[in-house]
Amino acid sequence: MHFLIAYLELTALTVLLVILTYAHVEVAMWTTFGIFVVATLCLLFGWKPPRITGRFKAFMVMFVCFGAAIFMGPKIQAHQEAELANLRATDVEAYLTTLRSQDEVRWLNALKELRPEEYEVEAKRRQNTATGAYLAECTDDKAGLAYVMLQNEVREQLRAPSTADFPGRYEPGTRHLGDCIYQVFGKVDAQNGFGAMLRTTFEGKVQYFPESGGWRTLELKVEG
Repeated sequence: MHFLIAYLELTALTVLLVILTYAHVEVAMWTTFGIFVVATLCLLFGWKPPRITGRFKAFMVMFVCFGAAIFMGPKIQAHQEAELANLRATDVEAYLTTLRSQDEVRWLNALKELRPEEYEVEAKRRQNTATGAYLAECTDDKAGLAYVMLQNEVREQLRAPSTADFPGRYEPGTRHLGDCIYQVFGKVDAQNGFGAMLRTTFEGKVQYFPESGGWRTLELKVEG
């Protein structure tokens, strides 16, 4: 008999939550949350409020609330979309503000559609910010790294690449030219075709890509 009563109570709770979901999804959401919290406290501390007289029943109530929350998911989303549609029709400013707090990409698309002038300003601001962050990664401090990156290209033009010996520092004139492009001057000692060590000078340009951390050789001239 106790089991049957508990079963009927849980069934009634399920039906109530389903009805509330269709009638008023926000009320159903907060009701479900409140019942879930009470059931959790009963399960953890053995509390016995009315109609929840044991840990097993508390667990079952939690289970029902969890299932109801899953059931409410699409309803809550549909409710939010309906509210957004209503705001779009009645108060564009509030619509954009609400949308921005929920989905930045969707907000940009809506701004582009509803207020093209503001979108252009925002797009330009973001581009300038991104460009500033991009160029901030390219300073004279990376000149040494540019020198190292160019060495692989220099080796390929030597007769005995495995014998190449580069000084620890680049030559004067090596610097950042702007737009993440570096001018590099250097020297290398390597064997010629007869096994003698000869000094070779080189200069070139390499470009750094902050977004990937990669480098690309733009120009290279080796003289020896």
